[in-house]
Amino acid sequence: MLSRVLTVVACVFCAHISAHADDAPEPCLRLGADESLGDSYLRFEAFFNALYEQAGLCATSVAMAPKRIEQLLVRGELDGDWFRPSDYAAEFSDQLIAVPQPVFGVEARLIWLASTDFSGHPGDLKGLTVGHQSGFRWLEAHLPQMGAKTFTVSSSTHVWDLLERRRIDVFATSGIHEASLMAMPRAKGDDVKRALWTTVSFYHLLHPRHADKAAKLNATLIDMIKSHHAATDLNIPGIQRPRLAD
Repeated sequence: MLSRVLTVVACVFCAHISAHADDAPEPCLRLGADESLGDSYLRFEAFFNALYEQAGLCATSVAMAPKRIEQLLVRGELDGDWFRPSDYAAEFSDQLIAVPQPVFGVEARLIWLASTDFSGHPGDLKGLTVGHQSGFRWLEAHLPQMGAKTFTVSSSTHVWDLLERRRIDVFATSGIHEASLMAMPRAKGDDVKRALWTTVSFYHLLHPRHADKAAKLNATLIDMIKSHHAATDLNIPGIQRPRLAD
């Protein structure tokens, strides 16, 4: 008799635990967040918080260097990456899941001094030494294709000095980072030239174990863009509202 009672109690206890386990919220996803975004960081963080909340999911952002994000995401130590350019998403399509709807477009920009013999056209970069920010994979891939000699610049504080000393002829960067460069005193000179190269679509990436969440995030992102949700109006220099995916 006692054994029957104990068995019943054990079954009830197991059922209770199982029911609560089913009700337990799914752990928050850890998203790699580009720590170099400066004043724009908090706006992007609010954007991804809103996206996941609207999708009925939970996510927390972890600030770190872009290269570190790449390493940890591929190894499965992160669940997602805020955003990467289209070329990167395609290159790693066998290891990572890209949410199909672009998050936004980012301008690729060129900056140089008037004393440099450069027209402002990307096709004329051939033979020039072009500095670029570390981590913008689109630039890293496309500058050599234009025949440029690349020079990685680890900190934006060195850009103007490198240009004036002719260590680099041109600096290529994103429209986001260009804004902080142009806020520096040296940028006010009349000899500073700038040009738009192109606009690159950026995508949100997930580790494959979260492939089941991609469709929900995609639909939510499209709805937010169509409804002009406040979070999608980033209002950041160099950022363009995304085209809607076909």
